[in-house]
Amino acid sequence: MPASVEPSAVTIGNFDGVHLGHQAVLRQLQDAAAARGLRPIAMTFNPHPRHVMTGSVVPPLITGYARRDDLIRDLGISVLDLEFTRGFAQHSAEDFVRIFLVELLNAKAVVIGRDSRFGRANEGDLGTMQELGEKLGFEVLVVDELGISASCGRVSSSVIRAAITSGDVGSAAGMLGRPHAVADVIQHGFKRGRELGFPTANFSARPDGLVPADGVYAGLLSVEVPTRADHPDAQMRLAPATISIGTNPTFEDGPLHTIVETYVHGSHDLDLYDKRVRVDFIERLRPTLAFSSIDELVVQMRQDVEVTRRTLGEWTGAR
Repeated sequence: MPASVEPSAVTIGNFDGVHLGHQAVLRQLQDAAAARGLRPIAMTFNPHPRHVMTGSVVPPLITGYARRDDLIRDLGISVLDLEFTRGFAQHSAEDFVRIFLVELLNAKAVVIGRDSRFGRANEGDLGTMQELGEKLGFEVLVVDELGISASCGRVSSSVIRAAITSGDVGSAAGMLGRPHAVADVIQHGFKRGRELGFPTANFSARPDGLVPADGVYAGLLSVEVPTRADHPDAQMRLAPATISIGTNPTFEDGPLHTIVETYVHGSHDLDLYDKRVRVDFIERLRPTLAFSSIDELVVQMRQDVEVTRRTLGEWTGAR
């Protein structure tokens, strides 16, 4: 962020997944900023505060930090991504508000939930923020994070996480407002897919985003395509894809960890090595299976590709 910014409206949160509930809060931030002639800013943290303060294992992120920030920016909101450390956590509630909201961000409006906590040992609450607003000269706008609901029920990061890890990517998409995605730089694999006529793009063991349950999925692959060699900007190209998640149980020397392998339809000569790609999951087609022969596996892979085509056609037609 610049040393001084134009007057702003600010909201604070982790925003993991940037789901429909988060989007409702961010839209309220936008509306408040537009009505007052302010710049909308979302303050987020990296890593998760709970991990720093308790050392406990926090639930896996639905979206990586970079993807989260991009999704917020796509809504027309600036992002301040603060490194959360034990030293940072020692700021009193008043110091946090004065230093980061007022002095750094020039906040004239703060959008906050009724249950929000901030400052050392979570000492600050809504009442504290309202008192500091009167003292330091900013307006406090209260948002109710009321059960924003999708067709599948109440929206929350924990419910979305459970849907993804069970393979229900359709329900997750309904709560996210978009397909769930993971991204990574493509690695060299065993090249078995190429030998079988289905060359795949392989992710590393730790891609950016929460990996769904083992199984085969219909999805879309996006790859950065530079507009010209000397230009840093890039555009995304979408391609239909069949995605396998698992440990390749048909092969005795399969990987010890879960891997994400993506077959891009009609792209036998596509070179994705060392390129960063994103895979959007549309629908789970079947669980992972172990086959008694390579021939059986190839037959099933052909069926998976055909089902993927039909699934993506129906999904596109329903949008």
